[in-house]
Amino acid sequence: MSESISSASRGGMAAHTHTSVAKDPASGVPIMLAQAVILAATLTFCEIFCAPLTATFRPAVFALLPWAGVASLFAVMFSFVVGFALLWCAESFAYRMRRKLQPLVYATIGAISFGVWTVWVILGVRDMITARLGAGVLSAHDTTIAAVSGALLGMAAFFAAYTLGERLARHRAAVIALAAASLLTACYGGYVLAIMLHTL
Repeated sequence: MSESISSASRGGMAAHTHTSVAKDPASGVPIMLAQAVILAATLTFCEIFCAPLTATFRPAVFALLPWAGVASLFAVMFSFVVGFALLWCAESFAYRMRRKLQPLVYATIGAISFGVWTVWVILGVRDMITARLGAGVLSAHDTTIAAVSGALLGMAAFFAAYTLGERLARHRAAVIALAAASLLTACYGGYVLAIMLHTL
């Protein structure tokens, strides 16, 4: 009887340890927060890097810099709104697996989720704007390219979050700097998007 009680208490402690928020012991920064910041910074950089491609999709009604800002806005929204839930799901799926397989779980979840987010949210807003301007919507070919691109970006961002999250959490100043840079870029994108929607 005592052994079963002891076993149950150990199981409860293990479950509590898994569900509690893990923090870096030195900086006190939650590791999942650091992972979300990595998601935001990685996706923002990638969206800016890919803007010359996505801004020229037909109908091409967006200038390069404004579209990079709008795409970065949605990348940051994804990271800090949806990203936390997805990181928790990835951790829940991966924590019982072998260490070598865990990055694959994160990468797979990132590829699927950001690919869907790219098509449903980013391209959805883009098509809404171009349709109101009378320029039509994206072709199926361009939508497919954007979906594949989004999947690759999501895969890279979640892989980076898994591999670099604990390291970044040790440096509070770096977390704050990356988060601030991502949020400032998103603010610019929000300003551009607000102007676009106001002029339609």
